Amino acid sequence: MKNRRLYFLVPMLLLAIVLASCGGAPTEVTEDEGGFMLALPRITLEVDDEGNPSVAGIDAETLKTLTFGQADLTGFQVPTDYVEWFDEADLQHIELVHTSDGLYVFANGKPMPHVGWSGDALKATSDVAEAFGVLDARTAGLVRLLVPFVQRTGIDLAVSFPTGGSPVIELRDPEVSLSAVPAEDESEIMRARVHVRYDEDGVPSVLSVSSQDVGSALGADLRSLELGPDMVQTMQNADIQHLTVRTAPQGLLVWANDQAMPHLAWSNDNLTNGADLYSQLYFTDEYNTAREAVKMLLPVLDNVSAEVVLLFPTAEGIEAIPIPSSP
Repeated sequence: MKNRRLYFLVPMLLLAIVLASCGGAPTEVTEDEGGFMLALPRITLEVDDEGNPSVAGIDAETLKTLTFGQADLTGFQVPTDYVEWFDEADLQHIELVHTSDGLYVFANGKPMPHVGWSGDALKATSDVAEAFGVLDARTAGLVRLLVPFVQRTGIDLAVSFPTGGSPVIELRDPEVSLSAVPAEDESEIMRARVHVRYDEDGVPSVLSVSSQDVGSALGADLRSLELGPDMVQTMQNADIQHLTVRTAPQGLLVWANDQAMPHLAWSNDNLTNGADLYSQLYFTDEYNTAREAVKMLLPVLDNVSAEVVLLFPTAEGIEAIPIPSSP
């Protein structure tokens, strides 16, 4: 019995030491009501020149031994090629912040486009995944049970790389709210809308012009654009009448019927930072054209209003679900 207690107490004590050495404020969690909430401070995983990780000065092998194998970071060794690449590109750290409304990403302290969600979106995703057979019914049910806990958990993980001789770049200030978004330039430079309707055989058409019509006119085989009757039947069985993808000032939004899914969130600054990071990582001459294209096109996404809707046949007797309106 004594050994069993030690088995659990040592990892808990080690976790307390690690958290104490990390310091800082708990990660921001807005879903703080109810009977559960867990908000941890930033934990920094330090990678050395050989790609070996350590936490609070404790290397991976020692951490594995002290926790009886429960905390095993030995498989997280970063290939030395990547360490050298990040050093040459001066990518000093990447930070992932999991909180109530999404997974935020920072590179060298700058915010990048990130994944946003709500509790309803997470539940709807598990429903869609179950309908497509990606998750079985038991796993999908477990995901739905875990959603309230996910929404009330804040985790901040930073991975730092060797800086070489470059000036040290500080990690982002954890006291600055993740929700703080600068004012947006709402001017549009382009609008686009495409509604693709599939028939019972999975043949797509736009404005009653099908892919088969276009293929016949061009003398081309466009059967790869067809879904096939089996996929259409899967959609009907799941009562998925349409999928909507829409760009907006706040990001790339996705719906299954009228249920919002997790989305890619951004601001103009996020998109600019993403373009800068691409240029920073792919700095050699062979990427000159790609760098210029990304630098020019990525920030423009914030000023493009586009909508793509895939519409599927509705089973007989099923009430039609309206396409979600623009936010």
